[in-house]
Amino acid sequence: MRAHGFIFLAVFFALVQPSWGQSIELSEVERAHLDAKGRITMCVDPAWMPYEKIDETGHHIGIAADFMKMFSGMLGVPIELVPTQSWNESLELARVRSCDILSLLNETEDRAQYLNFTDPYLDAVVVLVARDEVVFLDGFKDLSGRTLGVVKGYAYESYIRKNHPNVRMVYVDNLDDAFARVSRGELFAAVDSLFIVTHHIQALGYSNLKIAGQTQFTHALRVGVRKDDPLLLSAFQKAVKAVDPVRRNQLLQRWFSVRIEHGTNLTVVWQILIAVALVGGFVGYRYWIQKRFNAQLQEKNRELERLSQTDPLTGIFNRLKMDALLDQEYERARRYERTLSVVMYDLDHFKRINDQHGHQMGDRVLVEISALVRDNLRKHDMLARWGGEEFLILCPETDIDGAVRLADNLRRLIAGLQIEGLGSFQASFGVAQLGAADDVNRLLGHADAALYDAKAAGRNRVCRYTPSS
Repeated sequence: MRAHGFIFLAVFFALVQPSWGQSIELSEVERAHLDAKGRITMCVDPAWMPYEKIDETGHHIGIAADFMKMFSGMLGVPIELVPTQSWNESLELARVRSCDILSLLNETEDRAQYLNFTDPYLDAVVVLVARDEVVFLDGFKDLSGRTLGVVKGYAYESYIRKNHPNVRMVYVDNLDDAFARVSRGELFAAVDSLFIVTHHIQALGYSNLKIAGQTQFTHALRVGVRKDDPLLLSAFQKAVKAVDPVRRNQLLQRWFSVRIEHGTNLTVVWQILIAVALVGGFVGYRYWIQKRFNAQLQEKNRELERLSQTDPLTGIFNRLKMDALLDQEYERARRYERTLSVVMYDLDHFKRINDQHGHQMGDRVLVEISALVRDNLRKHDMLARWGGEEFLILCPETDIDGAVRLADNLRRLIAGLQIEGLGSFQASFGVAQLGAADDVNRLLGHADAALYDAKAAGRNRVCRYTPSS
């Protein structure tokens, strides 16, 4: 049984440990080449969490490290870290072929001179970080004449120089250095991937920084392979192609968390209104400008909100959002002495669907069942994907009897769902009510225990947690 803990703006638990040993179909020539090599040497970015870093003990950790472990199992050959002190040093070692691969990087014209690249195995939107008082930034073009902190050697450097030459780039040692200087007002903004930015803002605790806008640049992160080894490239390409979306999501859930701050700057809005009043001849024009600006701002904010709160596959809340809702409803239940229950469920024998029909069909099942459950919840209930095929429903103002009735209705609806080519499905449910001595951790643990009881009792049923269970 897993122990659930409340996570406040931190990394996700490893809900499902991936199997690193999945093999792929290599040609005889590729297999012989890898066997002859005996090992693959790898350079990485030593300070780019949560993507990757070299920790204090000299180990490679982060999202890329998890993917490399998986690729090593697929290829049947060990991948060995070549320690470096900076990203520039890693690029230089790759340039002189002192390492066979770079674990995670964007493809650029400069790098293509000494590296070949696989297809992307990870992508993410790139955002701008500024102080709270900065109005929404609509990409790099809004930074003309302003200072932007950039880590030397990162792909943004050449992109900005080529496409936005009026941006005043200032080189920084790492993103921590950039954030510190933005926080002190020494730099106007910093730039990096959404994953990286949210991780660092949370870890460093900068309360005066926010994600101020999205750029036109998107990370398409790949494995970089030394240019003189086409067989190694073809082997890695097969490994990258073999990673299914469910496995990728499992890896990301171990590290990914998002917090985005945004809001309309009322001071600027009032200044625009005063200007409109003073310049009477341009009232209509100014109004149109303001309306267009607000519409653009709201559109960007909605996009950032969606990225921060929803599961990309099912479109329902993600675990981070549910963590925040749990905390909010727990405090409300305690303050006003209200009832609060949770329903935890997962799909029975879901692995068989993936094994027999493929992960795309498995994803379809998750999407359709999530929509069915969402459409049959009460108005105040909240649904989130908790991880893999496991889901959580938060039921404010609901005692355990009401939550059990809700769960049993959902169980029957799921059992009655028919998906062409797959047939029907079943789900097991665990229900728990917040007790007088419970905190959020204990409430989730009780629901998990009840779910375990439902599975042990034969699945396709609802079990409630009682103190004696």
